Amino acid sequence: MGLILVLSLVIVIFFGAYQFFYISSPSVKGIEAFNYIPAEKTISLTGENIQSIDIYIYQDGRQINILQDLPETESKSYSLQIKPKAMGIKDGKASVSIKARAGMIKKVQYDIETVIDTVPPAIDVVAAPQYISPGGGGFSILKASGEDSVFIKVVDRMKHGDDKIFKAFSISSGTDLSDDTSGQNSNTMQHKGKHSVNTYYAFFPAIYDINDGSVFYAVATDIAGNQNIRALPTRLKMIKYTTSSINIDEQFINRVVSPLLNETNLPDPAGAFKKVNEELRKQSLNRLIEISKQTEPRILWEGSFLQLKNSKVMATYGDRRTYFYDGTPISKSVHLGYDLASLENAPVEAANSGIVRFAEDLSIYGNTVIIDHGLGFMSLYGHLASISVQVGQSVSKGEIIARTGATGLAGGDHLHFGLLMHGYEVSPLYWWDPHWIRVNVTDYLRQ
Repeated sequence: MGLILVLSLVIVIFFGAYQFFYISSPSVKGIEAFNYIPAEKTISLTGENIQSIDIYIYQDGRQINILQDLPETESKSYSLQIKPKAMGIKDGKASVSIKARAGMIKKVQYDIETVIDTVPPAIDVVAAPQYISPGGGGFSILKASGEDSVFIKVVDRMKHGDDKIFKAFSISSGTDLSDDTSGQNSNTMQHKGKHSVNTYYAFFPAIYDINDGSVFYAVATDIAGNQNIRALPTRLKMIKYTTSSINIDEQFINRVVSPLLNETNLPDPAGAFKKVNEELRKQSLNRLIEISKQTEPRILWEGSFLQLKNSKVMATYGDRRTYFYDGTPISKSVHLGYDLASLENAPVEAANSGIVRFAEDLSIYGNTVIIDHGLGFMSLYGHLASISVQVGQSVSKGEIIARTGATGLAGGDHLHFGLLMHGYEVSPLYWWDPHWIRVNVTDYLRQ
């Protein structure tokens, strides 16, 4: 009998040691998604080293089962569809309990204080353009209540999964939207009690390759993840841009392409140009989007934008270019600005007032200055010979900021002038026209 007891004790000790030392502790990843629960939410969790998992929501003494599982594998992912109203959970505070076990000994428990919020924010479109063309830029005024963020979303049905989002900037607060007297459809809005109305300004581009039928939406979201959308009245007015053919010779490759690639010997001239025109161009365009994120939340400019003095237009926005080498097409691109030529090393003026955000080399753009005019709207000056301003410097409209040159992917001395909305180049043509600015921006600000 004594031997049996000893053997039993040894087995218990070895079993306990095995459970403690050889079985990994359980864990559940993704639990932070329970912090806020909107009207409908998909929560993705991953359990590691679990043999059982139980999830409950507690509110007002009630226990609502979310998940009970005995997984056959130690690692398992879960996709939980949470719909508070269907579960009888009301808006307000609740708690979530997650319990997971591994073996007989090891277990973990997560207790999360959560906020149930099923009411979406309110949003209204106060002003927006009726028409916009590819390469154009729009300006909209929005009102929102109960929101955490507001933005313009552009949905191009021909580019699945490539929706573009452009931030709107809060300008002021007022009365609750339920008391709004602007004549908009306030009675269709849902409200979260008495929230002040915030007015938002938003610049947004119609990117040059946008497809007909694309829709512009104003979107408001809250911290819980609820959203409300309104379609802008803005419709696309399609236009045709010019096309051109450009011959690239060996001299251009040696003089312009080689420095951009930092190589003096290029055994494949056509491939080298293709790399610059496509890969470096893409990198430069991505850099513009990053630079645009550092913008003032207010309008810094006033009136029409200046064109380079005494300049001749050498190339326009939207020109579809095909490049040839030895009679063979080797690459394509779209010109996204205006090329303006004057005297060599001509003084370059700030097209409008703002703050310098970039003043250095930018690959195919060469020496470049970018001026922030507020709300994600910026101007770009490329191929410069020299720069006379610094990052962070405030400049006035007409102030000399640089001299024209032929740096970057340029065949001769000129200024590449572009206007950026959230990093995407739009046509400067509209912004040189004081009448267009008054009708499409200034008049809106007076509403």
